[in-house]
Amino acid sequence: MADHTNTPIDAALAEATTLRARTKKPKTPQVKSVDERDIIKATALAWFSHRKLLTAVFTPADLVEIDKLYQRLLDASGRVVLRSIYLDVLKQITDTLTEFRTTNVIRLSEASFAPPTTDAPPDFSTVITNDLMKQILEDRWNEIAACVTAKAPLSATVMMGGLLESVLYAKIEKLPDKKPVFSAAAAPKDGTGKTKPLPDWMLNNYLDVAKELKWITEIVHSISHEVRDYRNLVHPHKQYSEKMFVDPDDAKILWEIVKSIARQSLK
Repeated sequence: MADHTNTPIDAALAEATTLRARTKKPKTPQVKSVDERDIIKATALAWFSHRKLLTAVFTPADLVEIDKLYQRLLDASGRVVLRSIYLDVLKQITDTLTEFRTTNVIRLSEASFAPPTTDAPPDFSTVITNDLMKQILEDRWNEIAACVTAKAPLSATVMMGGLLESVLYAKIEKLPDKKPVFSAAAAPKDGTGKTKPLPDWMLNNYLDVAKELKWITEIVHSISHEVRDYRNLVHPHKQYSEKMFVDPDDAKILWEIVKSIARQSLK
């Protein structure tokens, strides 16, 4: 039997519980912060990734009530709403997931789900042939994972952006035909309308082109700008002026996003 304490339902329940605790902390009656709403959006979208694994065992009808709750959460993240609304939906989600797990404990324990996302570095050799560069990226990957575990969220998130940029840069450099990249609508242009050389691209440019060329999914791209924004916090004055902070729970969610983007890009 599979370990039913490590199923997609357990992962979703842990994420919803963490988000609920995080959402309770601020005292403002409304959730206006884009950063906070993006974390909520990321958690809602994560459910639909977990759901893909569950469809091997459960029918859409089995999951419909959970789907509706996460859709409500996702819809709310697109506008300013009362904090109490989020907390109410999140309580319904945690209650529903807990009941679902209890009711279906046997089916969940007998199912074979893909293993949870690992922190082990992926095979960078699919896009990088230089041994030194591969070692650097593996070291960076391991250091990010260590920072997330050690609750050093700022250090972790700052390095995440650099890791992604390096992976996407390497993928483009390895392409025998780079024309689709430089002719992509999302490719950054200079003042004359000519596509900028790769060294002048920003992380958001790489991510936008990766989505356009279908290297990464729409869902992953839609929540990736959190990584781009937090990377800028490497500058203390930038953090002070924008009043942006990242806590350990944020870093865990962002790390899952980064691992998904990197692994999709390395295919």
